[in-house]
Amino acid sequence: MNTDFIKTLAVELATRINKLVNIPLVKEEDEQKFFEMVVMMVLEIVIARLGKELEK
Repeated sequence: MNTDFIKTLAVELATRINKLVNIPLVKEEDEQKFFEMVVMMVLEIVIARLGKELEK
């Protein structure tokens, strides 16, 4: 799968999460980067698992 697509999707999902969740004492920019990192990791795991399932 295209990594640019995954990155774009991660940023979009992280932005939506960031609008809903506020972490006290953390700057918005840092929150955004944190959520992007977490969403990217989750997407990579899900896509890897889907790839294994599709091979079966």
